[in-house]
Amino acid sequence: MCIFCDIVSGKEKSYKIYENEKTLGFCDIFPISKGHILVIPKKHYEDIYDIDEETLMEVFKTVKKITNILKEKMEIKGVNLINSNTKIANQSVFHFHVHVIPRREKDNLNFIGEWWVKKIMKLTDSELNEVKNKLTG
Repeated sequence: MCIFCDIVSGKEKSYKIYENEKTLGFCDIFPISKGHILVIPKKHYEDIYDIDEETLMEVFKTVKKITNILKEKMEIKGVNLINSNTKIANQSVFHFHVHVIPRREKDNLNFIGEWWVKKIMKLTDSELNEVKNKLTG
């Protein structure tokens, strides 16, 4: 069984922030910042490839509600939305979820930072056209 499914069913404790018929937002117990919330569909979907569009839209409607709650009640300056899909992309719980990570001035969190800059590729026009043609052809 999945830990997030156990949270939905009430078998596991959670700190619910928002809930509706299809989605649930709750505190991450290993937060990156104070107010770090996970938003999940109540029905089990493994990842972005598994979830249907309607449910995905419901998850993101809940993400929007959570970001507004955080901005109003915790006076945050911004959020990072993080979603990883499959093991190769560092998904650790195989139930689709979105991390809503509150940002504050001088919080010393840097998700784009140096590691991203070092990994940036420079593709030629020919390579970019090859990618475009493969994806649109």
